[in-house]
Amino acid sequence: MRILLNENIKKLIFILLLAVTCYVFFLLLPYLAIIFRYIIKIITPFIIAFALAFILQPIVCFFQNKGLSRGLSVAVVLIIFLATVILTIVLTIPHLVSEVKLLIERVPIILKDIKHILDEFAKLFDFLPEKYRPNYDNVNGFLSKYLSEIGAIPNNLLNKLTRILSTLILVPMILIYFLLDYEKILCSLRNYLIKTNKIRFKNYLADLNKIMGSYFRGVFLVIIILTIAFSIAFFIIDLDFAIFFGLIIGITNIIPYLGSYIGGAFPFIYALAESPQKAFTVLAISVVFQTLESDLLSPYIHSKQIKIHPLIVIFFLLVFGSLFGIIGMMVAVPILSMIKITLKHYPIRIKKKNM
Repeated sequence: MRILLNENIKKLIFILLLAVTCYVFFLLLPYLAIIFRYIIKIITPFIIAFALAFILQPIVCFFQNKGLSRGLSVAVVLIIFLATVILTIVLTIPHLVSEVKLLIERVPIILKDIKHILDEFAKLFDFLPEKYRPNYDNVNGFLSKYLSEIGAIPNNLLNKLTRILSTLILVPMILIYFLLDYEKILCSLRNYLIKTNKIRFKNYLADLNKIMGSYFRGVFLVIIILTIAFSIAFFIIDLDFAIFFGLIIGITNIIPYLGSYIGGAFPFIYALAESPQKAFTVLAISVVFQTLESDLLSPYIHSKQIKIHPLIVIFFLLVFGSLFGIIGMMVAVPILSMIKITLKHYPIRIKKKNM
């Protein structure tokens, strides 16, 4: 009887400690988010360089298999990569900048047209209280509040530009070292784990390296294909700012399930301000391309997809989006994939004691 009572007391203490820990963690969550953002700002160049190394590593190996040395292969790949980036910038950035300038000039006219459309649409909901009607003022207030909450609007533009410039300078330098020592790092780590008989951890890292590398390369390729495809399609239907809208759709497609709606909303709303027919055409193009991407392109590129239930993915997207903004939504799926791979190799086992 005393043993049973002691066990119950231990369980009660454990539950109380768990509840207190969760409550303290909840109170510290805003401060932890600030610390995490600061750490992310510092390691961002390393993350970008490492992601690029993931993407470019197979190309370096391809040139090595052709007989070139590691250093020469890295030099060739970097020259090709930088030449591609510079050529893309030279061909698209001037046109993109002119589109953005023209779009900024036309913002008042576009907002006026959107306001008229929303106010006319809101008349269908006269039976609702004023604050619940989908008119322009209510929608604009909701979007402004939401964007400010997820941190999508930068507070200090000068600091933002300085950080971007420093990142652009540091990333190529870090990338060179990553590519040069990529094989050495992997071999050294693999030999150490084999020597210390940590085979399970070695297999875990190998699986993680394979899945994450495939993921980043696939995402990068999908962004390029979708940007080009949507830009060409918008040019054909004579939609203004075709490259700008195509780039937005390509980048936001990183966010699974929600990204296609976020990116497609911009050209649809703009086309709706011109004419309902053009808006319907933009919607049809978005639906067709997104269907092809989700059913054919992504499954073909991601030959080793990690199957995760959509509800879990959406939950992680909302949590990371509320804490870290759009960037958080973009990194939610890789982090979730890492968690799933970790649990696959190191499952949580609950030991049951016989009373």
